[in-house]
Amino acid sequence: MRILAFAILAYTAVMLVIHLSSWKLLQKWAGAEDSWARRLFSAQVALRVEAVYWLLVLVMWPLWPSAGWKVLVVVFAIIHLGAWAAGELRKCREGGLPVLPTKARRFIVGFDLVEAVALAAIAWLAVAQVLQVA
Repeated sequence: MRILAFAILAYTAVMLVIHLSSWKLLQKWAGAEDSWARRLFSAQVALRVEAVYWLLVLVMWPLWPSAGWKVLVVVFAIIHLGAWAAGELRKCREGGLPVLPTKARRFIVGFDLVEAVALAAIAWLAVAQVLQVA
């Protein structure tokens, strides 16, 4: 479990960077075709990164100390795995993700800020697991 806690801790740092800069990523994705964000870190790649993270968090099921924590993990996992699956289906059918309207981008940024709090809490629990005496 300790190795998975280390993995979660490192991955959470990456996720926090993504979520705290989502407003900038959304601007880049909506911008020019030659944007670095479109070439190297597209919206679909971001959805894949998040889906893998939440699968890893689900694997850490015994780490979560209460039913409340487990509900939080399951809810975020369902949201992210559903968004990833929908994005994959849309990409297969239509060849890419659409440019989102301003209200949708604002909602995503707000949601990502809320998720950043959950990510920080997950990191805190992972640190506690890592520091626990074996």
